[in-house]
Amino acid sequence: MLSAQSLGDIARQERAKHETHPPAKVWTNDNMPRAARIEPAPTSPEPIAQTQSAPPAASGGAPALETPPAGSKSPEDDKKHTQEYWQALFKTARAQLADAQERQRLVEDELSLLQIQQARELDPAANKELGAKVTAKSAAVEEARSVTAKAEKALDDLQKEFDASGAPAEWSKTDQQL
Repeated sequence: MLSAQSLGDIARQERAKHETHPPAKVWTNDNMPRAARIEPAPTSPEPIAQTQSAPPAASGGAPALETPPAGSKSPEDDKKHTQEYWQALFKTARAQLADAQERQRLVEDELSLLQIQQARELDPAANKELGAKVTAKSAAVEEARSVTAKAEKALDDLQKEFDASGAPAEWSKTDQQL
């Protein structure tokens, strides 16, 4: 025999079916996963490109290599250190360039977002406030571009110095390039 269910019973059953599903995940800035940030190498006031006879200071961006006293090692021993020396300089210069480029992209993206917000803003007071932020961010973009250009020049200068040294080309390659 068929028993008639009331409309209320059917509605309760349907609601129970839907309540068993977890609610959809809502993503916000607070619960968004973040990628691990690679910290930049410390910058040095002195240029990265230096002569082989004057290795960088320990406080600079590149690791300091010990300079042997004159006549204590053979030229072959010096060549072993030369490859490590060049690779350390290139690794540091490339890391500084990559960091500068990433920071530049970030600041440019922030500027673009501010410009979009300003274009959409209808309130004159808020538009003026966004205009001031756009101006400040434009200055930050120019500074970031300058830092990137300096890092590119430092890498180019290092490459020229390396080429002039006559060292084998593979010595300028770092682990990421092999």
